[in-house]
Amino acid sequence: MFSYDSKLMQTLTFLGDLIILNLLYLLCCIPVFTIGAAQAALYSGVRTLLDKTDDSSCAAAFFRSFRTGFGSVTLAWLIFAVLMALAGWSLILVLVYQYAVSGVPLGLSVASVCVCALFQAQLPMLHARFSCTVWQLIRNSLLMCILHPLRAVLCTALIWLPAGVALVDLYLFIRLVPLWLCGYFAAAAALNFLLMKKPYQKLIDQFRQAHPEGSKEAEPSD
Repeated sequence: MFSYDSKLMQTLTFLGDLIILNLLYLLCCIPVFTIGAAQAALYSGVRTLLDKTDDSSCAAAFFRSFRTGFGSVTLAWLIFAVLMALAGWSLILVLVYQYAVSGVPLGLSVASVCVCALFQAQLPMLHARFSCTVWQLIRNSLLMCILHPLRAVLCTALIWLPAGVALVDLYLFIRLVPLWLCGYFAAAAALNFLLMKKPYQKLIDQFRQAHPEGSKEAEPSD
């Protein structure tokens, strides 16, 4: 029962690794502008954790991805963050000064924030799977949202759930702080990884057919 190969110990080890990844992610998010790179690193760590054929450390995969994606992912993430901020400020102005005519400007502001959040949520996952430039990250995130809208919405909802809870009920958010700290973000990354596994696998297969000599894409996990 308590041997390393038992189901119990494997489950406990998996949960412990999720908690470690979650704490690393939160620590790397402290500077705020590094959130994009931290998310990409979290997906890389989760990918290593879910890959049964990979015995490497998920923490090592986290820091490796954080270092390699610090430039491109951070820049792409900040672009959408600025767009979201502009849309958010326009929403505040609409609410404060009541500029909305039949709710159209208000609806446009809300839609702009949601669309930017959709695109932004795909950036870290793309970096965890593929070697991309900033422009390729932005373009491919748009394509994934267009081709797989339901999956993209579910991924975005999981990522932004804590922020949504804080906006709706701050007291509930505070009560759930142990959940946010102990593993929510790592668990959400694992679920998002599984949600987008099939679409990304299809992309990898198409690329391999077009470039049989080899590719720079990361191998998909099992």
